[in-house]
Order: sequence, then structure tokens, then C-alpha cells
Amino acid sequence: MPDKYNIEMTLGDLLEDEVSGKFLRENLKQLVESPQAQMAMGFSLRQIQEYAEQMAPGTFTKEQLEELDKSLKAL
Repeated sequence: MPDKYNIEMTLGDLLEDEVSGKFLRENLKQLVESPQAQMAMGFSLRQIQEYAEQMAPGTFTKEQLEELDKSLKAL
């Protein structure tokens, strides 16, 4: 059975869900509240991380993404 939540889900889908939405609002507040968030709703967290790494290296690392994935899967 696949994990209910993971980094391959879109930001929009994760935010729409009560449990994962609360988690992201608490743990990725800067991303969720950024003006660009509305444009990223159709992108997975992996895609967002890859874009962030290209635009501003070190702001959202692969290590942070892996930790986020573990946390989401544990919800």
C-alpha cells in the first residue's frame, strides 16, 4: 500500500488535506506563505525543491526534502 502522504504529491493536494496541510503550514511556513506558492500548487514537493535549488541553492536542500518525505509518510 502506498504511503498516504509523500513528496511526489502536489503542494495543492497536500495543502487541501487537513492533516498534511497543517503539517506543511507548520513546517514549511515560508514556502506556503510565499507569493509564489499559488503558482506552485500543481507541482510536487520534489519539483519545488529542484527549482528552489537552481534558483537559490541551499534554501531547500535534498536532505531537507528527504526529511520532509519521512515526516509526511509518518503522518
